Amino acid sequence: MAGMYNVGREQAAKMLGVSTRTIDRYVKSGKISYKKVANKVLLSREEIQTMKQDFDALHQQVNTEVVSASTSSETKQADTSSRKIAVKSSVDLDEKLDKFYHIFNEKDKMIEDKNQIIFMLQRRIGELETKLQTMVALPDYTKEKQDALLEKRKLENKVAELTNTVKNERVKSLLFISIALVFILLAVFYVFKY
Repeated sequence: MAGMYNVGREQAAKMLGVSTRTIDRYVKSGKISYKKVANKVLLSREEIQTMKQDFDALHQQVNTEVVSASTSSETKQADTSSRKIAVKSSVDLDEKLDKFYHIFNEKDKMIEDKNQIIFMLQRRIGELETKLQTMVALPDYTKEKQDALLEKRKLENKVAELTNTVKNERVKSLLFISIALVFILLAVFYVFKY
């Protein structure tokens, strides 16, 4: 089908009365040929019009007329011509039924694909909900960790304070011992001197 490629996807969708996604599926399945120019998909106007005629043919009502049997020659001629029309409309009806069956199968496949996508998305949602539930526990862990760190700092500060107090007490004790020794030495010195 070497027609001019001058119809965009949106325009083709409007012409056929379908969505652009359906046009994409037709292109992917090879029902419509395309040409890609500067990241834009162009379709053949002739193919779109042919497809539109096929769609219109599917939606037409088949008019049939019941003819009563009679013995006259005119009736036989009319009967023969009506049989030809009936055979022709039967062939047209068969073609329309085949096209309808094909479209029905395609829609059925699309529904099956969408159901599969829905199933996969539901499974993914379940996985994400599970992850979310485990992630909710993390802030509690972080709070416990922060509380433990705060208590550790308080204990370290208390230990440092007690260490300083012990050092101060040692210094005081040494100072008192030194003063006591000085007084004892002075007392001994005064005792020996007098």
